[in-house]
Amino acid sequence: MKKELPLKKIDPYQSERTSLIISLTFVLLLMVWGLVFSELTTSNIIEVDAAAYIISGIISVVTIFVSRLQEKPKSDDHPLGYSGFIPILNLIRNLMIIEICIDAIGSSIGSLVKGPPPPEHGILFLYASVTLVFNLACAIYTHKAAVKLNSPLLKTDALEWKLDTLSNISILAAFGIAFVLDNTGNASYAAYVDPVVCIFFSIYMCINPTKLFLENIQILSVASVDKETYNYLVNTFKKEIPVFATHSTYFTIFHVAGILWVNVEIFKHKEIDLNLETIYESTQKCQAIINRTHPHNKLSYTYHLDA
Repeated sequence: MKKELPLKKIDPYQSERTSLIISLTFVLLLMVWGLVFSELTTSNIIEVDAAAYIISGIISVVTIFVSRLQEKPKSDDHPLGYSGFIPILNLIRNLMIIEICIDAIGSSIGSLVKGPPPPEHGILFLYASVTLVFNLACAIYTHKAAVKLNSPLLKTDALEWKLDTLSNISILAAFGIAFVLDNTGNASYAAYVDPVVCIFFSIYMCINPTKLFLENIQILSVASVDKETYNYLVNTFKKEIPVFATHSTYFTIFHVAGILWVNVEIFKHKEIDLNLETIYESTQKCQAIINRTHPHNKLSYTYHLDA
């Protein structure tokens, strides 16, 4: 009889770090690639792209460190654990993306005022084509890993790769337009394509990071969760836990330092019995529902047995 080997348990934190290290490797390769080409050309887009990879490389190293912190047990100094560092890091990452976009807009406006240099089609097409392949591959990889592991760090990382991929597509389109103009007797207009496209695309790139920046501010502050999450949790609690329907129950659900905190207050009706076994079962079910919603959470209960 063939003996079955036990399944190896997958550590989600180890898988997360592996994905982040692979992402960091791609970032470092593209950083070197961008720095080389930023010295070979005067393109605003390529200079901004290279600067973005330098910042991404630095932040990626910090991201791996933060990923390790999540494994540490709670302590007296950090009674809720270390997951609060995740929204802090995501806040910084998105703020830096916004800063890069603002800097790109300023540089492009300066080029338009001074008069942009003529485009260098060969170098630009080579840079954008190779970078697009790397960005697309890493965007697909990190997106799949983020969905599989439900990792906030990987979700932010996947968003950056997605934006970089769209950026490369935009760069290729801009260089294509400039190439056509340059070869159809409109060379004077071709030079303006790079800064103009850079301005519009930088504005577009600010949209998602700004939303995530505001979301992480809400997570870091002691604020109620969004209505969609609140309604989902409350409706699921009442549907799956009968004791919440038979007694007066009040829910307080909020974010604090990256933790989803759910406080349940139950006021026992005098006519209906509420024993310790029922309380224990309802607590276990409630915890299971919260675990499905957010990996870092805290559940607290208050029973008013004399109500």
